[in-house]
Amino acid sequence: MQTILPVIINIVIVLLVIGVLTFIHELGHFLAAKAVGAKVLEFALGFGPKIFSKKVGETTYSLRALPFGGYVKILGDGDPIEEKVEEGDGERNLSKKPKWQQIIVMLAGVTMNILLAIVVYYIVLASNGWKVMLNSDFENFKPLGAKIAKEVEGEVKYVEVVKDGGAYQAGVPEKGVVKEINGERLIYSTDVSRIVKDKKGEDVIVNICTEEDNCQNYTVRVSDEGKVGMVLPVNYLITLSYAENKVFSGFAHIVNNISLVGKAFGGILGRAKQTGDYTELSHSVSGPVGIYFVIDYFKQFGFLSLLGVIAELSLSLAVINLLPIPALDGGRVFILMIEGILRKDLDEKIEGAIINISFIFLIILILFIIIKDIVNIDSLKNIFN
Repeated sequence: MQTILPVIINIVIVLLVIGVLTFIHELGHFLAAKAVGAKVLEFALGFGPKIFSKKVGETTYSLRALPFGGYVKILGDGDPIEEKVEEGDGERNLSKKPKWQQIIVMLAGVTMNILLAIVVYYIVLASNGWKVMLNSDFENFKPLGAKIAKEVEGEVKYVEVVKDGGAYQAGVPEKGVVKEINGERLIYSTDVSRIVKDKKGEDVIVNICTEEDNCQNYTVRVSDEGKVGMVLPVNYLITLSYAENKVFSGFAHIVNNISLVGKAFGGILGRAKQTGDYTELSHSVSGPVGIYFVIDYFKQFGFLSLLGVIAELSLSLAVINLLPIPALDGGRVFILMIEGILRKDLDEKIEGAIINISFIFLIILILFIIIKDIVNIDSLKNIFN
């Protein structure tokens, strides 16, 4: 029972997170539809058979069996969910509204997800001293409305001497702290490569301490590749600081986060093309199973970490929904823009078929991702261990 309980708790948290993100997204469509005077037939959380439903006024509010999504059924919106649409209500038919109003309704869900992410970012940033820790790979990142800073975590330690390297041949101890090179004091682990990069094939004087007050100079030959033959872990953290831009930090972090994710994904794609191994790329795209392990990992760091996960997922949901796939909001907006440019609506049957086919494609894609995650479940576990 003790091993099952954490799993049950994680599943409940995952369902709650998905439920919150779905509710916020669909609430956007619902409120926008009401604002432009369109008739809302149903507000549903989940897909499939109804578990519970209640009609209030003209709208049926329902909870459905499959808790991975939801929808708002608006009269004339061409929703792929097969429901009997009432005729009439000509002025309340969304398809009869001006294109700009239809676009507002379609983008309202994405807008709500972005607003949720912004609000959560403000909470998380304020609680973390208005800064975010980044991987050392992003040291040269150019943020919007923030500054990149280094926070030193300790001295410049090395954990291994490479056999037959310059340090090995100079008799450098197996482990120690690099204090100076050619008289220059070291602060960051990257200072080593910075100093010796122009000393290829030359000797440098390296001051190393193994214990307090037990320091010694070693004459080390720099290799033709610009290395001294010591393995040096990174001794600093990269922080993205919004301390000087607190008012707009939530909005700025949205832009920076998208840019950071794009750079990280580009790096993964580049490595995959170079090595021919697409395993890392495969793991970067995940579904409910992946979310389970993300939740399981970050919950140990407390409520704020879970809030951060919710913000990231909300932003991801917004980005995904902006893709130009007909069954998604971005695709619907794309169709509306084409119709606006041509000043002619697509045939309802053709548009409905396009949306239905793309919706089926999305369901198949989601199932494929879930199966992929289940097959690679051990790899997912290892990522978060």
